Amino acid sequence: MSASTPARSVDLTGWRKRNGVSLSAIAAATKISVRYLEAIERRKFDSLPGGAYGVNYVRQYAEAIHYDANMLVEQYREETSEPELRPVDTWAQRVWRRVRSIG
Repeated sequence: MSASTPARSVDLTGWRKRNGVSLSAIAAATKISVRYLEAIERRKFDSLPGGAYGVNYVRQYAEAIHYDANMLVEQYREETSEPELRPVDTWAQRVWRRVRSIG
């Protein structure tokens, strides 16, 4: 397995250690508690907060250990049934669309 193509079953703890990154360093850089980082490594995604927080924690962890962030976020979403987040429509955007549709 090459560093550029991580497998879905890769040991995240081993991956992190091979890249020379400690959990305490990730926690300091991301402000994510070690408890949540350990849950991500064990793929215990149900221990993470939901919504954007969980997705963001998983993404930041993956980036910190030089792992494929999109792949890990996809795994998180599959295992938690977390929907993909879409941008929120602002009031101004809704009004502008309405004005344009009127002509």
